Amino acid sequence: MVAEKDNSQNKKLLRNLTIAVLSSFSVVAVIMIFSKSGNIIQSVKDFPPLEIAIEFGLFFLIFIIDAIRILVLSHFLNEKTTWSVAIRNSILGYFFTYITPFSAGGQPYQIWHLSKWGMSAENSSAIILTRWSNMLIFLSFSSLFLMNKYLPYIRVGIPILNKMIWLVILLSVIFSLGMVFFFLVPTIGKKFMSRLEKMGIVKWSIKLFKKDPDTVLDELSKKLDNFYASMKLIWTKKPWLVIFDGSMGVLVLLLIYYILYRALTISSLQTSAPFQLSFLNLSAVFILLSFVIYYVPTPGSSGGVEGGFYAVLSLYGNKSAVMTGILMWRLTTYYLPILLGFVTMIHEIRQKPKSASS
Repeated sequence: MVAEKDNSQNKKLLRNLTIAVLSSFSVVAVIMIFSKSGNIIQSVKDFPPLEIAIEFGLFFLIFIIDAIRILVLSHFLNEKTTWSVAIRNSILGYFFTYITPFSAGGQPYQIWHLSKWGMSAENSSAIILTRWSNMLIFLSFSSLFLMNKYLPYIRVGIPILNKMIWLVILLSVIFSLGMVFFFLVPTIGKKFMSRLEKMGIVKWSIKLFKKDPDTVLDELSKKLDNFYASMKLIWTKKPWLVIFDGSMGVLVLLLIYYILYRALTISSLQTSAPFQLSFLNLSAVFILLSFVIYYVPTPGSSGGVEGGFYAVLSLYGNKSAVMTGILMWRLTTYYLPILLGFVTMIHEIRQKPKSASS
């Protein structure tokens, strides 16, 4: 039974990886066929290999920063986590984000992974969701602040999309902030839990697993209380932790923006048309686009990322250079991290935790 389950999970993993790769290459192929973008293949070949190594090195720095965030937060929740577990948690968090639809699998896996290595589920949830909340808060308020000035920078050639894109961003921001309030306001979570307890379909679903619904729901309610207690410790009793973690989160985002800017700048040096957006302007456009392209329902939002960024950024530079820059950025921040995550996953499977919570 266990072997069959593992085999099924492996097939699902490979399927998601295949979909991610095909989605990306399909969009790139369509762009190459239907746009007058020049010889993209030659531009990719001319891209300096050393630059690829530098950009991947910068992205690896993100894994280190994220590991430090995990270690600091776990320390002040009186949880013991090793450097090795923290760095693997970061690498595998990105790995599962990149191979799951809507880029939504990273945080659940990280919570489970920390619990596997001995941390309580409530504290691991508080740590990962604190990091996620900080990111959503920064991106949401930044987009509201930047929308009036930088929304005109986002033009995709389809008039109706140009008129609707502000609404898509606004709805995405509202959804993101709603998630943050759910994580931070206990009354919201408890009301949601009480409604679950009254839903017959929920109890019926629990019975399918031969569990007592009342016992399971009572246990979930207790875990939810413990989760909010951990969140309260971080957000109210140790607010400097939130400031520290939020600052590290912003640094991570700036590194991602810089790698894209660097790739576009390097690829544009091979043409007579330099890339026209500054790092600041590109970062603002990136923030706004994040609320559109990362909701594409493919593993890691693949395809939507390449197509969305090309549609907007090709207006500000040579089309071949822009496409090359985007491809090199995705290579160093998406495909190579997936490869690293796959290798790390094999290593993780071979490791046996000394102690693990249920």
